[in-house]
Amino acid sequence: MEINWEQLWIDARKDSVLAKYRKDVGVELWDRGAEEYSDTIKRDGFKYGEQMIDVLKSIIKPDFEVLDNGCGPGTLAIPLAKLVDRVVALDPSKGLLNVLNESAVEAGIKNIETLNKTWQEVDDSEIRARFDLVVTSNVLWQFDDICKQLRRIHDASRRYCCAILHAGLTDDLDRDMWSRIMNKEYNFGIDYIYIYNILYTRGIYANVNVIDSAYTFEKSVNDAIDYYEYLFDLYTEITPRIKRMIKDYIVKNAVDGIYRRESKTKSAVMWWEK
Repeated sequence: MEINWEQLWIDARKDSVLAKYRKDVGVELWDRGAEEYSDTIKRDGFKYGEQMIDVLKSIIKPDFEVLDNGCGPGTLAIPLAKLVDRVVALDPSKGLLNVLNESAVEAGIKNIETLNKTWQEVDDSEIRARFDLVVTSNVLWQFDDICKQLRRIHDASRRYCCAILHAGLTDDLDRDMWSRIMNKEYNFGIDYIYIYNILYTRGIYANVNVIDSAYTFEKSVNDAIDYYEYLFDLYTEITPRIKRMIKDYIVKNAVDGIYRRESKTKSAVMWWEK
């Protein structure tokens, strides 16, 4: 019996933290977190982005024009811009694009063009076969119509495509804090294997590299409280009770006024040639 990987993706997405609990937030909430996201990736010198791009260095050429779909604060765009002729960085959040531009100026990078749109707002006729490489990192979780969106990514490239997703368990949020506040187990749910098999069933045989990455979250108690209130605001109403739970958890686990935790994750870098 043939496995319907698209339906499996839809089912997994329904049970995932991102789709099941995530509120339909506007871009203003992403704008609000832009500085924090930027600080996180700059703190380790864009190490995460460099790790992902290292997988693609064998195919990237200096004359490439690259589309970074869902660029965020420049996690991939900044490392990519050092290797190619031009990067078009697409994101609906003006705040994220602003911090990306600030990082580009700091790094002396002048070949990034920002485009303030959602992927859904992009006119396919304007990007068809325009780019040498189209990359998208941790964006595909948003779509039930995953086959349509993968086709759009494929059609926008004239050479290569790359999709980056989580592989296995991920630790974007403190799992223990999540279970206490949400009274649910943290289940990210969406994994690269669905995308790999959807591509496979359509005759696209993607290369896959699974990369281990880690970062240290370290903030003062007050800053950590503010940050986690922002994060949980993406998923639930921040009631006085939840505010108290976040504060109590941070204070209890802080040492000398500093809340610190190690986070490890695996990311799958999938790329294919047209």
